[in-house]
Amino acid sequence: MTSLLRSGPGRSRNAHSTTSIALIWIASRVFVFAAAIIGGWRTLQPGLSPASIAKQWFQWDTVWFDSIAKYGYVGPRVVELHKDFHYNVAFFPGLPALMRAGALMSLDRTWAGLLVSVIAGFAAAMALDRLAALAGISGRWTVIAWVAAPTAVFLTAAYTEGLFCAAAFWAWWFARRQQWAWAGLLAGAAALVRINGLFLGIGLLVMLVTTRPVRWRNLGWVALPFVVTLGYLTYLRAITGSWTAWNDAQRIYWHRHLTDPVHALLKTWHHMFIAATPGNTATEPSRFAFEIAAMAIIVIVAVWLIRSRAWAELAYIAVTAVSLATSSVYLSVPRTLVVLFPVWLALGTLLTRYRWLRWVYLIVALPALAYWTYRFTHGWWVS
Repeated sequence: MTSLLRSGPGRSRNAHSTTSIALIWIASRVFVFAAAIIGGWRTLQPGLSPASIAKQWFQWDTVWFDSIAKYGYVGPRVVELHKDFHYNVAFFPGLPALMRAGALMSLDRTWAGLLVSVIAGFAAAMALDRLAALAGISGRWTVIAWVAAPTAVFLTAAYTEGLFCAAAFWAWWFARRQQWAWAGLLAGAAALVRINGLFLGIGLLVMLVTTRPVRWRNLGWVALPFVVTLGYLTYLRAITGSWTAWNDAQRIYWHRHLTDPVHALLKTWHHMFIAATPGNTATEPSRFAFEIAAMAIIVIVAVWLIRSRAWAELAYIAVTAVSLATSSVYLSVPRTLVVLFPVWLALGTLLTRYRWLRWVYLIVALPALAYWTYRFTHGWWVS
């Protein structure tokens, strides 16, 4: 893991590597779409068609993105469509804007979101391969670990994970090569997609100040994700009259508020054993068990990064962990693992070193990915 600190160009890239990653990505997405279609065959009415497939994937956050893409953040149609949709300010505008652009080109908005995720996911896979090369580990197996993860279903769904990863992973790669203009622009793009763009910006700032010599002239580029986030909050102030509209939506609708990490852990544990209801899509016990397990993985990787003195990667993952661990209850932690590239570089390191672990991982991960895909496309909350 000390190789994560390298900032050189790494091994040379070639057409064979690009083709290999492309095949891995295509195979993984075919697997996910097949799992959704086979698992939902009886519900695909009136038969297999683009419309019926889109309906399978029109779940949870996709519904919110679709509403924003069609009606915007405020206005009479927003509340008329769904009484709670005025809390849509909790979602950043990057993906809905692209879904709206797809609709202007006569694409179904859900399909537009799916295409964005699939294309962006491939771009992110290419960046992850290059980050693995900088770390001196197998890019192929690092990417395989990432695309086969159970919550990698969100790299296909009309969700923000794929788009964010494309911008964030490439931003980090350019920063490691000291190409700060590209790094800043891509980090700014990531900040248009998820609040995690702020955490990415903190990691890039740590990289800038810990790289010798410090090139302070690049600070403006590193500031872009902070400027973009502030710009979105300023926009919300203009349309809602509140500087805290984003935080208010999280607190009121999703019941997320700042608390100490011990309380958050104990409340999640309580939900797993006491408050949860088996069979309920949002409160079944397994949901909270996976939330705690995912948080444990983040902590383990953080410790690994400390031992490796990979301070920039540590900053990115630590700030993300703190934001999740100080929420009123753990929410979507397994899904967040997808955007934390240090997790996949750590796993890629293990899969590079221990060949037997590769097959153990795939034997466990692929059925879980198929099952998570089935659940998601049937309207179950899986992260």
